[in-house]
Amino acid sequence: MKVIFNKVQRFDIFEPDFNEFTSNNTFDFDRHRVVVVYGPNGSGKSSLAAVLSKKEDEAEYSVSIDGTIFTNQQETPFHIINDQNGRNIISGNTEDFILGDNIKREYELKRNIESQFDVLFRTTLSGELKQQFGISTRTHPFVELVKVEKLREFISDLANQKSKGDNIDRKDFINTVKTLTVEAVPDYDPQKLQFFIDDWKAKGSAIKGILELNLATLKAEPQYLKIDESTVAIKVLTRFDYIDDCIVCDNPSIDRDSLIVKKQKVQEVVKTSLSDFTKKILEEVITSITGEDPFNIRETLLDAIKSGNINPVNQLITDIDFYRRVYSVKISNFFVENLNATSLEEESAEYENLTGGKPEFENEDIIFIEKFLNSCLDRKIELKRDDDNNLRLLLGDQEFLEKGREKLSLSNGEQNFLSLSFELLKAKKVVSELIVLDDPISSFDSIYKNKIAYAILKFLETKKSIVLTHNIDLIKLLEHQKQNSFRMYILNNTVGEVNGFIPLTPKEVEILIYIPKLINLFRSGIKEEIVNERLFAYALVPFMRGYCQIINHEQYKDELTNLMHGYKDQAVNVTHIYSDLFGPILQDVHIVTAQQLLEETIDDISILREDNYPLLNKTLVHSLTYLYLRMSVERALVKKYNINTDKFCKLTQIITESFRGAGQSEIENRMFFLSRKTLLNEFNHFEIDMNVFQPAIDITTATLRKEYDDISSRISAL
Repeated sequence: MKVIFNKVQRFDIFEPDFNEFTSNNTFDFDRHRVVVVYGPNGSGKSSLAAVLSKKEDEAEYSVSIDGTIFTNQQETPFHIINDQNGRNIISGNTEDFILGDNIKREYELKRNIESQFDVLFRTTLSGELKQQFGISTRTHPFVELVKVEKLREFISDLANQKSKGDNIDRKDFINTVKTLTVEAVPDYDPQKLQFFIDDWKAKGSAIKGILELNLATLKAEPQYLKIDESTVAIKVLTRFDYIDDCIVCDNPSIDRDSLIVKKQKVQEVVKTSLSDFTKKILEEVITSITGEDPFNIRETLLDAIKSGNINPVNQLITDIDFYRRVYSVKISNFFVENLNATSLEEESAEYENLTGGKPEFENEDIIFIEKFLNSCLDRKIELKRDDDNNLRLLLGDQEFLEKGREKLSLSNGEQNFLSLSFELLKAKKVVSELIVLDDPISSFDSIYKNKIAYAILKFLETKKSIVLTHNIDLIKLLEHQKQNSFRMYILNNTVGEVNGFIPLTPKEVEILIYIPKLINLFRSGIKEEIVNERLFAYALVPFMRGYCQIINHEQYKDELTNLMHGYKDQAVNVTHIYSDLFGPILQDVHIVTAQQLLEETIDDISILREDNYPLLNKTLVHSLTYLYLRMSVERALVKKYNINTDKFCKLTQIITESFRGAGQSEIENRMFFLSRKTLLNEFNHFEIDMNVFQPAIDITTATLRKEYDDISSRISAL
């Protein structure tokens, strides 16, 4: 994979070279899965991560990933893991971090089950209960037609527009419905069934009225026909009240009002003569039938009153009972068929099986997280279930996801380690193939650093990772975890310098990581790389002094120490010492005193060829500059203030003795030089750590140049 940057911009943080990126703009992963970008503090590492996260309006980028262009106007192709300041909260939920196959399947099943129930309850069942079965409210008149009590409860909750099944226990629903069987539905008349449903839910149901009749009291009462005749006559007289003639017999000038009164009196007389049973049929049953009558209820009942024959009514009741049964079977089948149309029964059984026991960390990554987290924290990370069977990651029985740092009762190191570990877990699951880690091991001790190096390589082994760092330890740990596991670049973002992502050759990465490789280079391969042998020899004086102290070569150590003190004048054969330590590499004899070394010009110099070892060349130039500044300060102060170097031989003593007074000038000078003691002194001592590269890659050439100018100006002013 090749990641080619065309533009990186954020406020005025990046130099113009980054705005139109044309060189040193490519991360070539080649066969590697990790790119390490080393950048000193202030070089823009966190700003680069911020730009790629696309969280700021003022940030812009354009990047080509294997030929596809992405800009800040699109979804970012990068997943960013922020530095410790951006990880105050471990964002996400349990599912974002748990990777075990069983647990992944459990979450998949849970989502599927919830999704299917949502559709089944809120759409399919509740909708069809209304459309197909006429049930649209929690309290409905079809209760007695549903034979299974649990099913009646389900129907009431499904028909409730507020809940739509929310109150139904899912497990109870499946267990109830799966005990039912699909029954064969006999042939029926759909028109009759629809009439049955519409009538049954009506307030004055004719069908319910029929079923409540005591047919034993039925007797022939043909006089009821007078009521029917009078009713029809009254309707005709009322309907055609604008005509004076009778519309039936054409008799002129009828007394319409008198006729209506006469017919009404006939009705009253006849009604008085009817039995209560017949009155009930006429007033409560027949009058409720206003539309189509597919059961022929009206005609059947009127004939029974006329003749006293109850057989047709019994047949009508049998027909109604048939449709009651059809309704009951269809609504029971409806639930069974809709459940069978889902995978709820099978998936719920599998889910129950998976959630039946104590949840365990099963995946290698999770096990490692648990083990190394729990071995480093006082409280244990555990995976538990809540009352709803949901998995929860807990720290000492307490929730820690989405909790602020101050609520976790952890040290900064513990919280950083915890948050980074879980960010790595989350990154493994994201869609993005490119993971950017901003300064992942800052503030960690060696044990934490080693585990994080392992985690980066292990957790993200299926991803491409861009690690932004200023920590040489991390680079070494990555190499020790897996040799040749990364490509390395130096981020440079300095006015007047070559900027961008400066690639390091594999040879240079080797000598950066392995001191023996660097020593071996000084013993042989360096010869062909040297372009200024004299300055090469001088630049290595501090390193050789530290090396001599480690191997206990007191004579050479003392000679080189004398040379490094700018106030001494002993001549030292640097060639001889180098040859004795590393071999006959130097062609010329370089015998030098402190005075002679300080007469060298160190502006715009190059010591090695830059095609193979650009970082080592920069390192040696910087080392020579540190040595030059140290010697200049010592020589100037000793000479100016006549310091007794037998008594005050160390740089700190010389500075303090030179500016002992309490005056403004003495205080300012003392603070100026002591505040630069690391640059002037510690960067010249390698016996503590033989890492020759650290100062060079931690300080840009421009920054060092400014320090050089400031110190030189101060010395001149003295």
